[in-house]
Amino acid sequence: MSRHGGFTLVELIISLVIVSVIMVGLLTAMRSFGITDEKLEKRLSQADERRVVSAFLEDVLGQAMLKPRLAMVGKPEESSFVGAPDSLEWIGVMPARHGAGGLHHFRLYWAGDGRSAALMLAYLPFAGLEVLPDWNLAERRVLVEDVSGFALRYQLEDGGEWLGQWRSTVDSRQVGRVGVALAAGGAEWPLLVVPVRSLVNPGAMGRIVNGP
Repeated sequence: MSRHGGFTLVELIISLVIVSVIMVGLLTAMRSFGITDEKLEKRLSQADERRVVSAFLEDVLGQAMLKPRLAMVGKPEESSFVGAPDSLEWIGVMPARHGAGGLHHFRLYWAGDGRSAALMLAYLPFAGLEVLPDWNLAERRVLVEDVSGFALRYQLEDGGEWLGQWRSTVDSRQVGRVGVALAAGGAEWPLLVVPVRSLVNPGAMGRIVNGP
């Protein structure tokens, strides 16, 4: 008995199953490629953000006025460079390419509303070493959004251990490096270490202060 050409019902069902498996595999692969591409784009964006922020901080923090306010010697306001674990105030140079060149008072700090936080930079035009900045009048710039962790450390110019606080006063030692630890966007950034050079060469430099 001769057999007519074509597929049987069983063969057709098997073919459909094989095609369905192939299609599912292709869709899964395409979805995986899409997720990988999204993750790669996010990582590249985070790396670019780190590069821009790091370069900016190195510009504005790389040179600082470490000379104390002589009219306020012995007071907390004596220091023109005040480093705490979660904030830093100093006098430095704003690069002209950022729109406002020249000496400025700077404040780097972490601020949030309970739901989200950001790394902030406040700045005011320099009005003299003996003039205390009024931060209520300062302009502010968001450096990094979605910040979940932020810490600052300070190292003397001759090396040694990292310190949690620093103030420049009339003593002889001077800060040499600032370490910035930051976690943002669900990832921990590589530690940024910024060398600090003095804008002036005062006869009095700095010392460690454990309290305010």
